[in-house]
Amino acid sequence: MPNKIKRLERIERLKKRMHEIARWRQAAAAQEKDKLSTAHAEMIEALGGDGLMAYGPPAAVGARRVRGIERQLAQVEAVEKDLAERALEEGRLAKLADRWLDSARDARRDMIERRSLEELVEATLRPGTGSHKP
Repeated sequence: MPNKIKRLERIERLKKRMHEIARWRQAAAAQEKDKLSTAHAEMIEALGGDGLMAYGPPAAVGARRVRGIERQLAQVEAVEKDLAERALEEGRLAKLADRWLDSARDARRDMIERRSLEELVEATLRPGTGSHKP
């Protein structure tokens, strides 16, 4: 039983770390999405109005850049969604490992209590110990 608890503790630590890593990856994807959204908004602003990029060859280059940013945004959004699902799954598995560990500890504690109660009853009923009336 103690070995089982130690194994479950290792599994729980591992699952918690994996959940943290999944959350970090999700946060990194969100930051990348924010950067791309900012770059997209800046390019749209530069293309609009009467600026230098509003007409001619710079406008064509700017439009290609906007399409590229939009493709990257779509990719990052898909990755972010996948990472959010993974983080949720890793969190669920970490919680499950925690519950398994709690269950194993409770079972061990119950076994020890039962054993000590049995020893106490045996010691009390053993002849020559304690005060027994004849």
